[in-house]
Amino acid sequence: MIQRLKHTFGLDGPDDGVESVSIDDLSGEETQHAIDYLHLLDRETTTENIEWAASQLQADEVGLANAMETLEERGELDKRIVAPRLVEDHPQFQIRDDTVSQILTVTSLPRKVGLGWLVPLTLADVDLRLTFHVQPREPKDVRRQLQKRYTQAVTSLALKQKRGRTDTYQDQLDREDLERLLQRTIRGTTKLYDVAIYLELVADSRDDLDGMLDRVEAILAEQDVELSPVKHQQLDAMDAIAPVVTDPVDNTHPIQLEALGTFFNLVEPSIYDPNGVLLGFDDTKRPVILNRYALSGHSMAISGKTGSGKSYFRKLEIYRRLLADANVQCILFDPAGDDYPRFAQSLGGEVIRFGGNYTVNPMDISPPATAEQETGDDTYALTIRSVIEMLHTHFDQRDGMSAGEEGVLIQAAHYAYISKGIILGDYETYARESPTLDDLIRGVTVIAAGGLKTAREADVIDEAELDLFQSYGVTEVGEDGEQSVDENPNSSGISISDTIVTPTTHHQELARNLQPKFESFKPGGINHNLNGQTNLDLSSRLVVMDMSSFADTGEMPLILHAMLSWAYLEAKRSPYKVDVTFDEAHYLLGRPAARDLINLYIRHARHYEAGLTLMSQTSHEFVRTNERREVYENCDVKCLFYAESVSEQTQQYYGLSSDEIRFIQSAARGQDSNYSECLLATSVHGRRRLEVRSGPFEHHVLDDTLDPREWLAEIDGVVSGNNPEDDVLLTELELTDLPHVMNRDMDLEMAMQESHENGISADVRGLESDATGASNGAVADDHRPDRRGDQ
Repeated sequence: MIQRLKHTFGLDGPDDGVESVSIDDLSGEETQHAIDYLHLLDRETTTENIEWAASQLQADEVGLANAMETLEERGELDKRIVAPRLVEDHPQFQIRDDTVSQILTVTSLPRKVGLGWLVPLTLADVDLRLTFHVQPREPKDVRRQLQKRYTQAVTSLALKQKRGRTDTYQDQLDREDLERLLQRTIRGTTKLYDVAIYLELVADSRDDLDGMLDRVEAILAEQDVELSPVKHQQLDAMDAIAPVVTDPVDNTHPIQLEALGTFFNLVEPSIYDPNGVLLGFDDTKRPVILNRYALSGHSMAISGKTGSGKSYFRKLEIYRRLLADANVQCILFDPAGDDYPRFAQSLGGEVIRFGGNYTVNPMDISPPATAEQETGDDTYALTIRSVIEMLHTHFDQRDGMSAGEEGVLIQAAHYAYISKGIILGDYETYARESPTLDDLIRGVTVIAAGGLKTAREADVIDEAELDLFQSYGVTEVGEDGEQSVDENPNSSGISISDTIVTPTTHHQELARNLQPKFESFKPGGINHNLNGQTNLDLSSRLVVMDMSSFADTGEMPLILHAMLSWAYLEAKRSPYKVDVTFDEAHYLLGRPAARDLINLYIRHARHYEAGLTLMSQTSHEFVRTNERREVYENCDVKCLFYAESVSEQTQQYYGLSSDEIRFIQSAARGQDSNYSECLLATSVHGRRRLEVRSGPFEHHVLDDTLDPREWLAEIDGVVSGNNPEDDVLLTELELTDLPHVMNRDMDLEMAMQESHENGISADVRGLESDATGASNGAVADDHRPDRRGDQ
């Protein structure tokens, strides 16, 4: 074997017993060939070496199968594979000659795959053979099947929307994928194939085979690929592996043409988007540059214990995004108020310590956007539900809320909107001034007083408000207790509940029980900041909402719920790509209406170019119930930083391998290392291990005060001298003399001017490259154009 390797790599020489040719017997041409050969091997051109080289060149011609094997050697190997001398068949493995082998088949593929997704298999330290069997499907049959599935998907989605369900995000994606695939199939621009994938592992012993299997399963688990041994068919499966072009196992998956092309690309590209920001480096030390706004939902979920580096990672991403994109505004809600405020101040951002004179109106409403109307999301109904759920959170600390009280509050909320001329279903009226909690409280008082007429007599409402309701068709209450409706054809005749006009004694009692529970929303109360018109004016591209004044009050879930509703409206109204971050997201995940609002935000994020980032101590917070898991599933980017333990639900959600679990439990932490590590998962690129690193100045920005002179003095020893010219230079470096990079109005004006001058546009022709497989088939990774070109 040693002699063979030496011969293969040209290491044998004239002293190895090989017969040489006398230099006197060589022609000039033969001598020159021998010298060229020696130069190729980087050897000296001595007489002895020239004679040896000439003998090598005159040897019998040997056919090569590849650079390492002759045709004869390769033939012997293939012969042993197809027809081994000895075979022992076992249910899940076989013994062939002196080796143990196991044939496996792929049982589940990810929804989408990217270029080079099989590359990790080629890098694995295992003896592996990979075989594909590809069979095209009949286009006519494919169209018929897709049409049937598309009709089913549209019907299912419409039925869910009719029932008022909000868990339709995945259904919409499925419908869009099917529609796109059907259109491309009809146009003949794509095809479907049945593909079977088999792997054979070969080892010297059972223990070695088990070790190989663990490594292969761990690698493919990161790509959401599931494997299974071919049970009781190992001998039959040999035909599927051997070069005899048969597949008796026939375990196929439907794969689209574009996705099939990725099976044969064995060079995995790094995650790179020219409009993205550097998140860190993967385990091959290549940079990971990701643009979350190129993904479908723009949203991110980050989990990790205190000190794991998750907050540092978030600040680093924000800092790099603000530098790279003038059209981004970042808003962070910090319940603790101990880290992000200093970060914002360092960058010239705005810190709002919520409390005092700041007010956010949870009853703010705006007309539904086109995307909301298309999906049947009426902002009136959504806002009322959000307000009632927020009050649920409030009342849970005050003896709770009964079903009857909830009914009264819903009618009081309707009263509040009607009192401002806002009518359910009349979208134009949604642009009028929104009511506040004072208006809702007045509605409760009207019901407690006995209805509109009694409330007017008791001066609970004024004449103008009563006239407004009369203009909608309500005039007075008859002697029989029934509501009288004005026959005036000019009246609107909208439906107004009897609970407002003629409440029963029971309703009045329920309303009176509710009245004391609103004390905290009145002037001087702890929640008075939620009672009034919103007066937050965000003029900075980086805003931190310091919520620490509510940290010990028990009102944090209530406050954050209101802030989430406000953030959604701000994202809709803003000309920016708004990136909203909620730290300690568990305050929101525990409430149904807050989860609905989060899902609504994420579903429509791409229409507003908005992103939502949710942060929590553990990934378990996101996956421990189906309702929370829906929120997690809608986040296109997920980061799992260090955790002492990984819950069973998290392991099942990701299908984590033992290696991945150990990685999370031993990941580098920012407080103990010069960097941190996390498991990065995206809806497009699968899972990768990520090293989060920052440069010296970036670290100075994120963890110290932003003073360039101080940093230069610390790093390079640059200090201010007594030279007047030096003083002038340092004065010119004052941050206050530089353009205020955090002013969003200035940045927006400059960005729009640049876009106009450069004629920015997006030609989407030829850019639609995503490919959807049927069933659990794979789909090729898609790259979507920047939405700024669509506006």
